[in-house]
Amino acid sequence: MRKKVLKITTITLLILLAIIVAVPLFLQGKIEDIIKTKVNNSINATFDFEEADLSLLRSFPDANLKLTNLSLVNQAPFEGDTLFASSEIALSMSIKELFKSTEEPIVLRTLTVDGAKLLIKADKDGNANYDIAKESESSTATTTEASSDNFTLNLNSYAITNSEIVYWDMDSGMRLDILEMNHSGTGDLSLEKSELKTLTDALVSFEMDSTQYLNRNKINLDALIGIDLTENKYTFLETQ
Repeated sequence: MRKKVLKITTITLLILLAIIVAVPLFLQGKIEDIIKTKVNNSINATFDFEEADLSLLRSFPDANLKLTNLSLVNQAPFEGDTLFASSEIALSMSIKELFKSTEEPIVLRTLTVDGAKLLIKADKDGNANYDIAKESESSTATTTEASSDNFTLNLNSYAITNSEIVYWDMDSGMRLDILEMNHSGTGDLSLEKSELKTLTDALVSFEMDSTQYLNRNKINLDALIGIDLTENKYTFLETQ
């Protein structure tokens, strides 16, 4: 009797393992299409990535998705400029999120970004390269798009590693470079009011009117940030 139970248990575990390994193979193409469709339908820019690697074992019982060599390329008036690029972004979510259609929002639990480059630029005519969100024809359309085309962040933690951010105002001649940045945050971002614990270290350069005031100066910042999503307010509660 024990041998029979053991045999049934072993077979069951093997079947479950086979399902866990096989499901990503069937869903991977669908997930790639959902992500690209959701993002590109909501922006006036071109979002793409080289490969998506879906695993149910890496962070079980959550699903883990890795996207490699991502790019977000501007359209006019900054056509051809790369607004954002990253060597890898890793997302984790409930397995049930994998079975949603392209019309349903996807809830993300953790987010890790590595090797990112973000260029924020404003030209002398006042155009900003980050102003890429598509405008809806009515408030109703806006509500619909917000609920259907975007991802829902229900994050408990996130991290940005080995990354850089550049802000360049071409009209004023101001440029801020944040290099070799490592930043992480923990907190329940699903709440309307929450506190986010953040850790940041980076090298900072700052230039204004061809005068350089900072040149790869090291900064370290531990901050507790209060978040009020209803009022869209972000407050530094503690800093070190």
